[in-house]
Amino acid sequence: MKMLAALEKWIVLGIGQMVGLGLEPTLDEAELIERFFNKMEREDYKLGVFNRVHALEAQGYINGHSFLRQPKAYTLTERGFNALRDEQVEHRPEIRDFVSEAMIRHELKASAVGLVLTEVMGLPAARQHPKAVWTHTGGRRRLVVEGASDLWIESPEPKAIEVELTQKSKGRYEEIFETYRRRLTGGGVVLYLTGWPGGDAVILKNARAQRAPFVYACGLDEFRRSAGRCVFQGAVESRSIALSAAGAAR
Repeated sequence: MKMLAALEKWIVLGIGQMVGLGLEPTLDEAELIERFFNKMEREDYKLGVFNRVHALEAQGYINGHSFLRQPKAYTLTERGFNALRDEQVEHRPEIRDFVSEAMIRHELKASAVGLVLTEVMGLPAARQHPKAVWTHTGGRRRLVVEGASDLWIESPEPKAIEVELTQKSKGRYEEIFETYRRRLTGGGVVLYLTGWPGGDAVILKNARAQRAPFVYACGLDEFRRSAGRCVFQGAVESRSIALSAAGAAR
């Protein structure tokens, strides 16, 4: 049930992440972090928890997705959704029958960050999904589909988290920061986790150019090494944020 609930929350999980959830009570923090980043050892395939994952797939509670360059990943089926509820639902539009190989690396990294935030740090983090909102442009009101953060930490000062594995164009960052200007309230911030060398500096340079003081950045490798307790440097050079179980300290 824990694995099914995790799949409902994070949408897609890799085999290492599933095994990590099953072994969580027996692992120290460093081992658990590596599992949540989808690391698997050859011996893991002989473990009872791996057999339970296989049984969930065989019995139709989860869908397995295989890729050429990535370990197997899983999504929840309709049967899996219904197993989590007292009342069954015949059709759920959010069920993922297909997972893009082009996006799976990003999906699993976002799930890894989410698992660390919730399972290790105890923070109220969740995935977000795009939604339609009304905007006003040039005196006209129009309905647009607004992008979503990879993750969102609900708190008095909300925190959006973007898992950025590759660099975007300056124009695209301008659009993203403008969207966050509309969305962020109550001192909210955007925390970028970057997956390429010097990526945090690239994000901050763009944020300064676009006058986006709510943007902070840190390397994804540092987040992994520190079990989520890394320091995010701000676009305003004197500012920084470090997450903790109690919230964020500036």
